[in-house]
Amino acid sequence: MKNSKRQQWGLVFLIAVQVAVLLLFFASKKGYFIDEIYSWGLSNSYYKPFVVSYDVFERWVEGPEFLEYMTVGPGEGFSYGSVWYNQAQDVHPPFFYMLLHTVCSFTPGVYGNWQAMVLNVAFYAGCLLMIFLTARLLTGDKCLAMAAMMLWGFSPGGLSTGIYIRMYMLATFLTVVSVYLHVKMIRDGQGLPRLAGICLATFLGLLTQYYFVFIAFFLSGFYVLWKLGKRRWKEAAVYAVALFASVGAMACAFPACIAQLTRTDEFVAAETRNNLAGGGIVRNLISYISNINMDFFGGWIRETAVAALAVAGYCLWRLWKRKKAKVALRPEDEAALILTLAVGFSFFAVSWIAVVPGARYIYNLYPLMVILAIWWVVRITGWCIENPKELLGLHLGMAAFMAVLYIGGYMRGNVQYLYPENEERTELAAQYRDLDCIYIDNYENAPLTQDLIELSGFSGVYIMPKERIGQIREILEGRPRGKGLIVYVDTNEFWSSGYDAREIMEHLQEETGFENCRKLYSHELSETYLLE
Repeated sequence: MKNSKRQQWGLVFLIAVQVAVLLLFFASKKGYFIDEIYSWGLSNSYYKPFVVSYDVFERWVEGPEFLEYMTVGPGEGFSYGSVWYNQAQDVHPPFFYMLLHTVCSFTPGVYGNWQAMVLNVAFYAGCLLMIFLTARLLTGDKCLAMAAMMLWGFSPGGLSTGIYIRMYMLATFLTVVSVYLHVKMIRDGQGLPRLAGICLATFLGLLTQYYFVFIAFFLSGFYVLWKLGKRRWKEAAVYAVALFASVGAMACAFPACIAQLTRTDEFVAAETRNNLAGGGIVRNLISYISNINMDFFGGWIRETAVAALAVAGYCLWRLWKRKKAKVALRPEDEAALILTLAVGFSFFAVSWIAVVPGARYIYNLYPLMVILAIWWVVRITGWCIENPKELLGLHLGMAAFMAVLYIGGYMRGNVQYLYPENEERTELAAQYRDLDCIYIDNYENAPLTQDLIELSGFSGVYIMPKERIGQIREILEGRPRGKGLIVYVDTNEFWSSGYDAREIMEHLQEETGFENCRKLYSHELSETYLLE
């Protein structure tokens, strides 16, 4: 009994330590990726899904007005109809946004890291627990289960999942919940509570992120094939009907999903369908392997592969010396093999159709990869090596090697979504907050969203296309110009207007009479200048 309580407290302590590490990284976050700003906007903007849904073009907008997009307005708290509407206009399902809106509704007029942190920390801690429970089921060993939990929780990939203010942490948690329940059913039988839990996780997972469908589909498919192989026809049929019902329930709950996945006037949906031809699969595979390299191996994947081959060679030598190795397939092993197939096929499917080769699309597979890595290492070394002390030494050595790789990854800045470089941009924007800002943009939404927080700090902002530059004297009439003028130019050709910043600035200087033009900073979608 005492040992059991010690292990429980040890588990709680390890989870608390990992949450503390996540919070330390969260505290060092200096900026946001554009999609993170969309998270607040789509959650809190009252029936206005995008910045361009507001009256912001070709009029002077006071800087603080832009923050209305990201915050809950007076009397607009807990407006889930607005969240539902906004997401119907976007490309994602609404569950995560509903949760974020709920948190933000308690503090109207405010946005901050902590609002998303409340959600991400809760699901990060829940994910750690589910990894432990799943790994313990598969390995039968609490220490190995804790190792799996730490292997994900301390990894740059796991921490990046928790830091990113999007739906991927929630989707990862729901993925591991579903996997845990599947492993329980394979080991202990297909009970109604477990099946109901899987259906709920599938329903909420699809209502969180459409890419959840891949792990749900392949895990369910291989589970049904396993049931059919066992000649358990009735159980396979009941399971299949229940899972299809959960998918149907999601479509009924959020019917806009059908339009989102089939619309022809939206870039992401159209490119996703184009990728079904397989054009981007090689690029995506290379990108995802590179992401895994940085997220788990500190950029040393080649060296890790060499070390893994050396360990494999040693294990094969030990197996040869034993002459015979008894390999008995347990239900847990069958579950691990099913999970291996599901993860492999899901990884390939995401690589096939993903429009942007970002690691976030495979974040929900990371915990499963870690659990399987522990299982395969323990199972193979256990088959080959009989001596417990020798096994323990080998495992500890591998753990130390991974710890070195993780520390190296931290030092190389492999934990993502912190944006330390943004601090300089924020300070520059604050330095010129008394100035007006002209934003040259061809009615595009993306760059305005990216620069939204900086724009909120200026005295006034006027957004217009380059065709209006000839009228700039009229636009600036009555506005203070003595200290200068801030100018943003939308420069990205892929996502937005693609203006030539040098050409724009030369034209503005001619029209305004400002003598000096100084570039302050640039971003992925825009460049910022000071006219003096």
